[in-house]
Amino acid sequence: MLDMAVSIAATGAPHAKSPIASKPFRLQGIPRSERSFGRCQAAGLVAGVAPVLAARHTRRERIARAAEPGGSVRQAKKASQPDRQAALAMSMYGQKIIGADKTVPEVVPAELLEGEFGKELEAAMEAMVEVLHMLCLGTLILEDVKDKSTVGLYGYKLEENYVREETTMPAAAVTCYILKMLKEKFPEDVVISDQNPELLSNDEKFAETVASLLSSFDLIPEADAASASKWHGLCNSYPADAETAPDRYWVFNPVDTAAEFRDAKQFCSTLCLMKGGEPVISVVGCPMLSFDHPSRTTSHPSGSSIFYAVRGQGAWTQCVIMERQTGIYLGRYGLKGKSLKLDVSQKIKRGNDGLYDMLGTEQLRIAQHARMRQDIFLDSERIAKLLGSEFAKFHFVNNALKFCWLARGDEDVAWTITQGLYDKSASLKATEHAAGVLVAMESGAAVADLDGKDIDWSCGHLLSKNRGLFATDPKKVPKQGLINAVKEATDKSEVLYEDRCEKRKEKAAMLRKIFENLADHAETPEELKGAEMVRKKGIEMLDDEEEMMKLTQASMDRNEPSRMGAAPEPDPDALEGALPYSPIKSDD
Repeated sequence: MLDMAVSIAATGAPHAKSPIASKPFRLQGIPRSERSFGRCQAAGLVAGVAPVLAARHTRRERIARAAEPGGSVRQAKKASQPDRQAALAMSMYGQKIIGADKTVPEVVPAELLEGEFGKELEAAMEAMVEVLHMLCLGTLILEDVKDKSTVGLYGYKLEENYVREETTMPAAAVTCYILKMLKEKFPEDVVISDQNPELLSNDEKFAETVASLLSSFDLIPEADAASASKWHGLCNSYPADAETAPDRYWVFNPVDTAAEFRDAKQFCSTLCLMKGGEPVISVVGCPMLSFDHPSRTTSHPSGSSIFYAVRGQGAWTQCVIMERQTGIYLGRYGLKGKSLKLDVSQKIKRGNDGLYDMLGTEQLRIAQHARMRQDIFLDSERIAKLLGSEFAKFHFVNNALKFCWLARGDEDVAWTITQGLYDKSASLKATEHAAGVLVAMESGAAVADLDGKDIDWSCGHLLSKNRGLFATDPKKVPKQGLINAVKEATDKSEVLYEDRCEKRKEKAAMLRKIFENLADHAETPEELKGAEMVRKKGIEMLDDEEEMMKLTQASMDRNEPSRMGAAPEPDPDALEGALPYSPIKSDD
């Protein structure tokens, strides 16, 4: 039984099947078939609403305590803490919100559901709504369990019980849910995913934890460790080493990316159907992204976003209400309003950005990867300047959201440049791009790789025939103009890389001279012997060109940016450390 600090207001003996909590997510006297709020019978009605009333009562008490005059700082701090346990009690019911209880056929245009891939789109949309609910539930649980001194979803408790191989419990649960749905509705289809298919079968404890989340919240009532392991094992039924690509398969990413999810940044879940080597339908769920559209005057305060696209029929966005209180998810969710069509040329323009307003000229808005090396960011900046934007506004995100931002009008360009432009190797994965790129394409964006070639999706897991990828609003930044800018920036990147290689050779020559002269400074036979050993090893390393290139690349890949030229002079008037309460925030 895992030790989790989530105690629900229900009483009763611990459920032996549930490793999530020492006190089970189960209310005594209410059968599983009657737990949903809308299905509670008269016998269980009082118990059914008790957690909701308790949550409201608890919040009133917290507000009253916080308002008490003369209260201590410790009391005020405690009163201000989110009451996640009461929220989890409410979340057990997965209630639909009155006014946001529409079904997928009611919000998705009829022509899409009646088309060639209507059945697949409806299934994917229905599953993605539940996935948003699952991810919010999982985040709520992990937030309650984690070490409160940590930032993000980190800490020894999570690492021990809820994280495996960069996969978290919510991600594994989503994988089980989606793979079960695909197996039942499209049994002949295979799946590409970055998940480890043997993860749950090799870790019974983690499998029980995942199964407990699925069953305790009625996501999959019959789930147990064995069935969860079976569903999760289907996540790579299209193996990476397959000799031929199937005509039809799904590309799936439960959490894109795990790092963004754990850092409490923007992340998404993606599902894309491939047919004949091309993406034909895609759905991208974004639980942390406020619903917005150029036709709106403001973003929806409690609405999350789903983006979806059908090849040849356009891209759309849908509002999903995820009810929260003081930032805490309450387990109430539902579809609201009709889907809105996306047009990449229609921009969301509202609010003020004082810094960019002062420039007096319109600057490009560009979405790209975060945590890049210095030379990669300089390449990106160089491209923007060649496009005429001296002070381009970069937004950093490491997942498919960049293409969805472009599609709905937040950005002008979105690109994936994860290595220096001088590097012509392929490194992009289908799981990270297929769903988002289709949304961008169907909204009217022009898409190509950094060499101007169309994206070849027939390669399977790795897009081995393409170097990088970009999507652009052709009315703002024409495709050919961007290709020309990338080519010119690549030429400059290659020159700078050669310069770095020459500097490396100069340093290597200096080191060779040092190694060769070590023996001249030895004063004893032992020192002479040691100097000879060092000289031999050093010369061997310097003569190994491949090893030296690896060292050079490793130096470039380090987390700290390398300084080009002399270090700047220290500012005697500079303050130590970060400025307190600085209004300047980083997007990364």
